Amino acid sequence: MLKSVFEYRDYKAYLREVIENRGRGEKSRVAQALHCHLAYVSQVLNASADFSLEQADGINQYLAHSEDEGDFFLLLVSQARAGSESLRKRYEARIKKTILERTALGNRLKNQKILPNESQATYYSAWYYSAIHLLISIPGFQTKEKIAQRLRLSMSQVTKALGFLVETGLANFFEGLYRTGQVTLYLQNDSSWISRHHASWRIQSVRALDHFDPQDFHYTSVVSMGAEDIPAIKKILVDAIEEFRKVVKKSPEQEIYCYTLDFFNV
Repeated sequence: MLKSVFEYRDYKAYLREVIENRGRGEKSRVAQALHCHLAYVSQVLNASADFSLEQADGINQYLAHSEDEGDFFLLLVSQARAGSESLRKRYEARIKKTILERTALGNRLKNQKILPNESQATYYSAWYYSAIHLLISIPGFQTKEKIAQRLRLSMSQVTKALGFLVETGLANFFEGLYRTGQVTLYLQNDSSWISRHHASWRIQSVRALDHFDPQDFHYTSVVSMGAEDIPAIKKILVDAIEEFRKVVKKSPEQEIYCYTLDFFNV
C-alpha cells in the first residue's frame, strides 16, 4: 500500500513510488499533465533538476492531493529548491512542525469534550473517576454497591465520585440507577493534569501485572533507531489509536479496559 506523502522527506522518492504503484505509462501521464517532455520528468526524478513550484502545484492537482497534502508537497519541493543552507533549514523546520501537528492527537480526534479547568482538577486527580464514568455505561454496574465491589473501592470514594459526575453532567441518576452522560473526553497535552492522568492509569497497568488474565495484553520493547524514522513511528501509533477508537465506538458496553501506549526517548 502506498504511504502518505507526510511520511516522506524527499518529494522525488514519493513521486517515484507513486509512479511505480500506478503502473506502466504513469510517468508519461505525469508529463502530459505538466505539459512537459517525458525526458524532463525522468531528469527530475533521477538527477539534480527540480520541478518548479507551478509544476509541483500541477502535480497536486493531478494526484488529487487534499489541501494539507498539497501544502506539504509544496514544502518538500521548496526545500529541495532552496538556494541557501539557511533557507533549506527554514523549510525543514516548517516540515517538522507540520509533522508534529499531524501527530498531535488533539488535531486528529474530533468532537471530543474538554472539561473546564476546575472540573479537570477533580476528574483527573484519581483513576477511579474515569473508571466509574465508564463502568456505569454497563448494565449491572449502575449502583453504588456494584461499582464499589467491581472496582474494589470504598463506598465513600464511590459516593464522592458519582456526586461529581452527576454535578458536571457526566452522569445522571434516574430510578435508582446511575447512567453515563457525556462519555468521550479529551485532555489537552498542555493541561497541568496530563501527567497525573497518565501516571494514574499506568499505576493500574502495573497492578494488572500482578494477576494473570489471558484477556490482558502487555508489551514492552526498548529499541535503537534513527531520528529520521521517529515521525513515521509516531504516525503508526496515532493511526493505531484511531483504529482502536473506531472499533470501540461500535462495541457494546460489556467490560472496561485500559489502553495505554508509550513511546519515548530513554
